[in-house]
Amino acid sequence: MPDILKNKFSNIKTIVLYGIVSFFLFFEMAVQVSPSVMAGQLMHDLNIGTFGLGFMSGVYFYTYTAMQVPSGVLFDKYNPRIIISLAILVCALGTLLFSFAQSLLLGSIARLLMGTGSAFAFVAVLVVTADLFKAKYFAMMTGITQMLAAFGAMAGQMPISVLLSHVGWRPTLWILACIGFVLTIIVWKLLNYERAPAEHTTHTINVKTDLKKIIYERQTWYIALYACLLWAPMSSFASLWGVPFLESADHVGHTAAAFLCSLMWLGLALASPLLGILSTAMNKRVFPLYLTALIGAVSFGLILECHLSLLPLGVLLFLAGAACSGQALSFTLVKENNPISVKATAIAFNNMAVVISGAIFQPVIGKLIESNHPGLDNPAHFKQGLMLVLGAYIVAFIIAAGFVKEPNK
Repeated sequence: MPDILKNKFSNIKTIVLYGIVSFFLFFEMAVQVSPSVMAGQLMHDLNIGTFGLGFMSGVYFYTYTAMQVPSGVLFDKYNPRIIISLAILVCALGTLLFSFAQSLLLGSIARLLMGTGSAFAFVAVLVVTADLFKAKYFAMMTGITQMLAAFGAMAGQMPISVLLSHVGWRPTLWILACIGFVLTIIVWKLLNYERAPAEHTTHTINVKTDLKKIIYERQTWYIALYACLLWAPMSSFASLWGVPFLESADHVGHTAAAFLCSLMWLGLALASPLLGILSTAMNKRVFPLYLTALIGAVSFGLILECHLSLLPLGVLLFLAGAACSGQALSFTLVKENNPISVKATAIAFNNMAVVISGAIFQPVIGKLIESNHPGLDNPAHFKQGLMLVLGAYIVAFIIAAGFVKEPNK
C-alpha cells in the first residue's frame, strides 16, 4: 500500500479519508436508483404513468448534469471539505423532500435537489484520489471507486426492496435522509488535509479558460460520448426500467427482479477495478473500451430477445453490467488527455457526459413504452423501448474502435 500513496499521510489516515468520501458516492448511488424498486408504488401514490415516472426519475440527472463542470471548477480551486459537506447536505434535504411528495411536481422538484447535491459525489472521490494517490494508480483507484458506486446502487435495490415491503417508500426515504445528515457531520469533522503545492491553484476562477483547455481537445469529446453511451444501460435499465421489465417479460417476482438487476451492479463492481488493473498492466486504454462494449451488446441483445430461466438471465445481466465498466476507464483517459491544472474540471466534464444518459434515456424509454401501451405489463412494447439501450452498446463499440486514441504519456 505505501507505494501507491503520495506519502503525505499515514496509510490508515489516507484510507479513512478515501473511505469517508467514497461513502458519499455509495449514499448518492443508493438514492439515485431507489425509484426503480419504488416504481409501482410511486405511480400509484402520485397518480402518474410510465412517462411521468421516467420524467420524475430522469430530472435528477438534469441538475446532476448541469452541476458537473461547476463542481470540477470548484474542486480545482477550493477546499474539498467545504464543498463535499454542503453537497451531501443538499442531497439529504432533497431525499427528505421527496418522501413528502404528493404529486409529480413536488417529486420532480425534490429529485432536482437530490441531483444537485449528488453531482459532486463521483468527482469528489476522484479528486481526493488524485490528491492522495500516485498518478500511475489512478486507473486502478477509479475502478475501485466505480466498484463502490455499484455497491451503493445495489444497496438502492435489493435491501431497499426488502425495506419497502416492511415500512413503505416514504419511511424508507426518511431513513436514507437521516443517513445523509449523519454523513454530512462526519465529512465536516474528519475530511481535512492540505493539498500539495504543485496541485494547489489560485482562487481566481476562470471557467472560460478552463473549459477551452478541455473542449478544444477532440479526444475529450470522443471519450465523453463513449462514456455517455456505455453508462446508458446502467442509468436507464439497471436504475429504473430493469425491474418492471423483468417482472413483465420474464415473469419473476418483484424481489427476484430487484435481485437480478442488482447483478448488473455487481458485475460493474467487480469488473471496474479489474479493468483498471488490466489496463495499467497492458499499458493500453483503448482495447478494453471496445472489448467491454462488444460484450455488453451481445449480452443485452440476448436478454431482450430470449426468454431465459433465472440462471442464464442472471449471468447475462452480470455480464451486461460488467461491460459498462469501460466508462470507469474513460475517466483515466480524459485525465491523461488534459493538463493537470484542470484535472477536476476534465473529470467533471466526462462525468457530465456519463450522467446525461439518464436524463435522456429514462424519459425517452418511458415515452416509447407509453406510446405503444400504457402500463408496465406488455413485454413486447418494453423491448421496443429498450432497443435504445442495445443501440447504445453498439455505437459505443464503434466510437471506441474507430475514434478513441491512446493518450500521449
